[in-house]
Amino acid sequence: MLKYYVRRSSGEEFQKVSEPPKNNVWIHGDAVTDDDLHFLSDTYGFNLNLMRDVLDAHELSRVETTNGDGLYAFVRTAHRNKKGMVVTTPVLLAVRGTVFINVSMANTEHHRLATPSVIAQASDTTSLLLGTFAAVVSEYEDFMQHTANYIYDTEERLRTHEVKNDDFIRFVTVEGNLNEYHTNLSSMQVVAERLQELMEDSGDREAVEDISLYIKQLLVAISSQRQSITSIRNTYGMLANNSLNQRMKALTVLMALIALPGVFYGMYGMNVALPFQKEPWAYGVITIVSLGVTLLVFLFAKKRGVF
Repeated sequence: MLKYYVRRSSGEEFQKVSEPPKNNVWIHGDAVTDDDLHFLSDTYGFNLNLMRDVLDAHELSRVETTNGDGLYAFVRTAHRNKKGMVVTTPVLLAVRGTVFINVSMANTEHHRLATPSVIAQASDTTSLLLGTFAAVVSEYEDFMQHTANYIYDTEERLRTHEVKNDDFIRFVTVEGNLNEYHTNLSSMQVVAERLQELMEDSGDREAVEDISLYIKQLLVAISSQRQSITSIRNTYGMLANNSLNQRMKALTVLMALIALPGVFYGMYGMNVALPFQKEPWAYGVITIVSLGVTLLVFLFAKKRGVF
C-alpha cells in the first residue's frame, strides 16, 4: 500500500494526499507488492530491478547508484515478535529528482519511518533519505534500551538472589537480539560510509557523519551489553558453586553430628561387660556426654565458618 505526502514549504509538516503528484512528493509504502513497484517505476522512473530487491527478506543493507535513476539505499528496520525476538526486514530508501520513496514488504505502520513529522525539517529529497535513515537507526536504540533495562534488572535481582533459571534461558533470546542488532547496524555502518563517499562535496556530508557516529555509539553499547551478560553468567556460576560448597560442608558436619551420639550408644549397646553398665545413672551420663561432644563439634564448625 502506497501513501503520498506533500508539503508547501520546507518548514511545514507533510500532508497526506490521495492523488500521487508527479514531483515534490514523498511516497511511503507498506507491504508493497510487485504491482506497486511497477507503478513507481512507470510513474516516477525508478529502476524496477533494483526496487525488486526489497521483496527479498534476506536482502542486506547496501547503496546502489545508476546513471539517471538516482540513489538507492537498502537498510533493515527492526520489530519485535510475540516471542520477544527482534526480527528485521529490508527497507528501500530511494531518491530520484524531487521524489523520495521508502518502501518495505513488511508492515511499518508503527515505525518511525512511517511518521512524516520525524523528518519535517528536511529541505530536499536527499535530506529526506538521511532523515529516514536516522529514524531507522533510532529504532534500534529503542530496542537496545529495552534490552539494557532487562539486563540491569537481572543484575539488581542477582544481588538479592532472586534470579531464576528462566532468566538465563531468556538470555538466549537477548543474545540473539544483540547479534541481530550488531549484524544489521554493522551493515548500515557500511551504508553510511558509502553515503559519505557519495556526498563528499555535498552539504549533507555532516548529516551522514552524524549518522555514522550514531551507529558506532550503538555498536559500542552492544559490546557493553554483551559483557554485562557474560559478567552476570560468570557471577551466577560462582555464586552457585560457592553455595553448593557451603551446603556440602554443612551436610558433612550435620552427618558427623548425627553420627556422634550413635558412637556412644553403639558402644554401650554391645553385649560385653562395660564400665558403669549396672549403675542407674549411666544412661543419663552417656546421653549428656554424647550431647556435649556433639555441641562442641557444632561450635567448632560454626567458628570455622562452616555454618
